[in-house]
Amino acid sequence: MSIQFLTDLVSLVFIVVGALLSLAGSVGLVRFGDTMSRIHAVAKPQTAGLVLTILGAIIRVAGSEHLSPGERGDMGVLLLLIVFSFLTSPVTAQRIGRVARREGLYADKERMSRNDAPADRALGKKR
Repeated sequence: MSIQFLTDLVSLVFIVVGALLSLAGSVGLVRFGDTMSRIHAVAKPQTAGLVLTILGAIIRVAGSEHLSPGERGDMGVLLLLIVFSFLTSPVTAQRIGRVARREGLYADKERMSRNDAPADRALGKKR
């Protein structure tokens, strides 16, 4: 068993698990009814799936027999993709959730738990 085979196997596992997490996020987006559940279904598994897929690609590139300077640069770009996905996905989910809360688009009043309803001042109403 060579190191090339092991890195291929590990990268394959990372890529398959990442793809399954992304698929689970997509199914959750279609299946869930309210906005907050959809945001949770999209933000968490999609980010984890993307990161695992990119890590699988990094492991595959790092495990190649002839690692050229161009491939090292590719690994740097892949690491930057991971950083940017960690920076943008939570911010986007938070902003969408905030807009949904202000507009009242996130759930039925009967299905909400205590203190989930927005305050009147958040909706722009005066007392």
